Amino acid sequence: MTRKKKAKVKSEASSSKPFELDEIDRACKEIEEEETKNKRKNKEKISESNKDELKEKLSMTVSKDKKQTVEKQTEKEFAGDKMKSDEKSQSWIAETVSVVIEHLNKFGACVIDDFLGERKGVRILDEVLDLRKREIFQEGQLASVKAEKSIRSDKITWTDGASPPTPNIKNLINMIDTIVMTANKAPNNGVLSNYNIGSRTKAMIACYPGEGTHYVKHIDNPNKDGRCITAIYYLNKNWEPEKDGGSLKIYSACVEGVIAQVDPFFDRVIFFWSDRRNPHEVLPAYRERYAITVWYMDEKEKSDFEEKKRLKVASTSSTSDTQRSAI
Repeated sequence: MTRKKKAKVKSEASSSKPFELDEIDRACKEIEEEETKNKRKNKEKISESNKDELKEKLSMTVSKDKKQTVEKQTEKEFAGDKMKSDEKSQSWIAETVSVVIEHLNKFGACVIDDFLGERKGVRILDEVLDLRKREIFQEGQLASVKAEKSIRSDKITWTDGASPPTPNIKNLINMIDTIVMTANKAPNNGVLSNYNIGSRTKAMIACYPGEGTHYVKHIDNPNKDGRCITAIYYLNKNWEPEKDGGSLKIYSACVEGVIAQVDPFFDRVIFFWSDRRNPHEVLPAYRERYAITVWYMDEKEKSDFEEKKRLKVASTSSTSDTQRSAI
């Protein structure tokens, strides 16, 4: 480029007035300086570009490292939270068992609110409502069907949480199992030590459809069939006892003169003795009322009851055969 410029300058010089050599040299130097400046600028641009690219790469690396650090930290926090949750759960179970033992011994019943928490309670309610939609609920039954509607007017179904699959109801049953079985095996557990609880019934889901549906005063286990503890879990959100009714009324024989009225509030559970110590009734309900009940069995009483039943059936069968022979 420098040579071309010089050639052009010389050509112009031959056709017009001549240039001094100093002027030509100065012009060449200016051109060379300009080129040098341009090269320097280009280098600086490339350098800046490289720097930016390097910064971006470093930033991405730092960001990636930071993300990995955050992810690891989150994992640790999650594991820590889970550990805390497990510890809290174990701690909560121990405290609940202690309260259940104390209250069953003192009052014959124990009420616990906020049993599983809002979220878990709602999931259980959703499963119950889904079962209701399937129309598998039937009229609640009694030993005698005479005047049944005037005695109990709820609709019921039974589940073990597996068939049909209702995992949240199953979790509820498992939690109640844990509390009852732990209380039964705990040292210094008072009256509970008289029982050897080894089994339970399926869960009975009951719906009182409203319109004054109720269950008159009765005893869960008047015949010593093995049931020793009744556990009821309630699922009724925004329940207003004055307007909605449906309270459980217990005529306790454990504390003289005490009549307890337990409102069926959402996520509330009650434990009480199933025998003649706790006659109870469900007062008329004026909106849909849902509850899940489980009965826990004393193995000896259950075995004795089944043996008596077997002997009674055998005796009845033998009497029938004798009567036929006589004819």
